[in-house]
Amino acid sequence: INNQSLSKMFDYLIKKDMKHFFALYKDLVISCTSYMDAKENAYHMLFLGMCMTLQGAYKVTSNIEAGYGRSDITLESKLAGHPSIIVEFKQGEELEILKDKALKQILDNRYYTGLSGDVVCVGMAHDKKRCSMAYCTIDMTTLS
Repeated sequence: INNQSLSKMFDYLIKKDMKHFFALYKDLVISCTSYMDAKENAYHMLFLGMCMTLQGAYKVTSNIEAGYGRSDITLESKLAGHPSIIVEFKQGEELEILKDKALKQILDNRYYTGLSGDVVCVGMAHDKKRCSMAYCTIDMTTLS
């Protein structure tokens, strides 16, 4: 992976083009992670490190209290028209179950509390070099 593909991956995420975002993300996981790094924290730290490239447009935080818990990664938009993004990671063999569990954790614990505009909530599940994703977008202007 190079800076151009990383930039393109985040561009897709900001535009909420989740199909193309995830395709590039999966390529990154296959090419940059080790089969031996199969721990949730390894994927969390990999993604957090990549997010540092967004610091001009986003406030990047990790494991900060929000709502009823702590989100793995929150990207709070500093720019009008850009969504905020919350990412929760899970690791294990049951990717389809874990991705939904990660997304449900974001929603149940209201990790989006305090954010405004659109919030993209992303549940990521990893098992060695395999990964799966569940997501939804919340419009904070319609929540009361």
